Amino acid sequence: MDIAQLVVSAAMPGERTAVTVAPPVAERDQRYPLRGREQIVEELLQLCAGRSDGRVHVLHGISGSGKTAIALELVHRLSRTGPRRVWWVDARHAATFVAGMRVVARHTGLDEDDVGEAAADALWERLNASTRPWLLIVDNAEDLTVLNGPGRLAAGTGWLRPHACADGMVVVATRYGVARWWGGAAVLHPVGPLPPDDAAQVLLDHAGKHAGTVQAAKALGVRLGGLPLALSMAGAYLAEANTMPEALREAGMPLDFTTYHQVLNKHGSSLNPARVIAHAWQMSIELLHQMGFAHAGRLLTVLAAFGEAPIPYTLLLRPAKVSAVLPGLGDLDGTTLWRTLRELAALGLMDPLDVSATNGGLPCVRLHPLIRDIARAETTTAVTLIEQALRLDEVRLPPENPKSWSAWAALTPHALDLLQHAGDDQPQLSVSQRAVCAEAAELASRYLQTQGLFAQARRGFERVLNIRSEVLGPDHVETVTTRHNLASILHDLGALHDAEPLRLQVWNSLDRICGAEHHETLIARHELGRLLHDMGRLDGAEDHLRCVYQARLRTGGQQDSNTLAARHELARVLHDRGDLEAARQEYQALLMLRLEQLGEDHPSTATTRHNHACVLHDLGLMQQAHDECRRVLDSRTRLYGFCHPKTLATAHLLATVLRALSRSTEALQMLQQVCDSARQLLGADHPQTRRYTRALAAFAQGSPDEEE
Repeated sequence: MDIAQLVVSAAMPGERTAVTVAPPVAERDQRYPLRGREQIVEELLQLCAGRSDGRVHVLHGISGSGKTAIALELVHRLSRTGPRRVWWVDARHAATFVAGMRVVARHTGLDEDDVGEAAADALWERLNASTRPWLLIVDNAEDLTVLNGPGRLAAGTGWLRPHACADGMVVVATRYGVARWWGGAAVLHPVGPLPPDDAAQVLLDHAGKHAGTVQAAKALGVRLGGLPLALSMAGAYLAEANTMPEALREAGMPLDFTTYHQVLNKHGSSLNPARVIAHAWQMSIELLHQMGFAHAGRLLTVLAAFGEAPIPYTLLLRPAKVSAVLPGLGDLDGTTLWRTLRELAALGLMDPLDVSATNGGLPCVRLHPLIRDIARAETTTAVTLIEQALRLDEVRLPPENPKSWSAWAALTPHALDLLQHAGDDQPQLSVSQRAVCAEAAELASRYLQTQGLFAQARRGFERVLNIRSEVLGPDHVETVTTRHNLASILHDLGALHDAEPLRLQVWNSLDRICGAEHHETLIARHELGRLLHDMGRLDGAEDHLRCVYQARLRTGGQQDSNTLAARHELARVLHDRGDLEAARQEYQALLMLRLEQLGEDHPSTATTRHNHACVLHDLGLMQQAHDECRRVLDSRTRLYGFCHPKTLATAHLLATVLRALSRSTEALQMLQQVCDSARQLLGADHPQTRRYTRALAAFAQGSPDEEE
């Protein structure tokens, strides 16, 4: 490895700058291995092994992402493969960069006279003709105009150019990953966040195992956005804190990953590494402004107002709505928004995410957590945009409607995040803004309920109930509605005795406020009847459901969906009373109507078919029950996936039917899968989980029927 430190002419006449082009190898600390970058290092090594593609390889990512560390690792590994010229040029300042490139030119054999106005051309002639392996690394290339030199970087006429040497390699470390800035001869290598496992290992490398468990390190690593600089800073802090004499420690000083995580979440915490990258972030925004992207800074603060989840910008950033309600974005149109988002992503300030089921199948972006910490100033912007999103046609659909699930899959994390800012202890939001937060979170909780995420939904409903009680009063219709939803989730969780007083309170309140035959009152009474049925109190259940059914007939007719729902619950009562043939006839009639009105894969159709299968099982018609179960299981798996309470209920019933058909191996496999999924989804103490576990333990004795 050639090392040089020469005094050469700098960019300005008369100035002379001392520079070194030796790699800073001492910055690579062997105590802390490079984590999570093996693939990119290996790719670069392969190109250095006599198979160079002649292109400029650009490592780009936000400050602290470890670009320099990758370059150092590359140098270290190449040092063990044989002689090679390696030049490391710092590009932070124009004078030192130009001086460094002139040193490289001298190393290639150019004399003082050649290192003049045409130094760049002469340098690349020598490098193209070189028979000796070489590696040129340009670090800290944050002002790309410096790289233009006498020509233009993107045109291949600047200080950095494509080359024809099979043993040569050019690597640049920069924040900027916009392809057009580099030209077609560049290969962009994004240096993104470390995966959670690697991030945890970096923390453990620096802090030591005494700082906590791998799981705690992983959680802290996610909070720090997988940024290597932030991880090493946090780990080093904890290592130092644990070696400090106890008498010198400040009160509340974190000593492990968990407490550091807690302190980090406090606004304004001095431990937040975001302050280290704040200057670089601001420089990136200023660059975009200079390039004509006038909305970049404002748009980033808008995105930072949302939670840490992927941000569905096609729902939350509709240009017409954004320009109408947010100051400073009045002239924002779709093209400008799209181009600005792309530029922000190219600078590593956010990540565009693939369209996937995780994001509801919608295009999303995700801000780096530390960028959010820097840019997040308030939450009122998020409330304003959530309110606008609630008016969109695809969001106004009830969360129980499968057509709304894509939108709510993406919006739910942000709606629930706003709950943290809507309480009395968060005075920055007005009463009307808190009401918006409550509305969005209630809809999100209803979506979670449809997905079988009952514990999360319960927490959401409880928090919304507190807010609505504070803002609207305990007897307001919307507060009563939330109480109804909380009772519903308690019912789903199997906490029937906790749900009963809420059901009664809701029914009585709506009866008083709206009248006995008001739609909402009848819904409340219908649900009270369902609850009493599931508690085994069939007489009370039938009384309530019969009254609801008669009222629905009067107001909606025989084929109204609410009439059919009440009729369905009365069929369940018939079933549990042992009048199986009457129940079967009711289910068959209801199923025909559901199929005609809603189709096969509607949740209500699946529920009716499931209960029809139950009564067929109890009548001993096992093959018919089996066929019905298969249809329901297919429908529910398409609707919810296998790991959902409703799907598991059908799978359990199918296992029971399979055993009755002497297909014991299939039945046992199905029941084992049901038990495992129920423990994962509902927890070991949920009534349904206990029921499935008992059935598995006593498999030889059969399983009780299951009805919804």
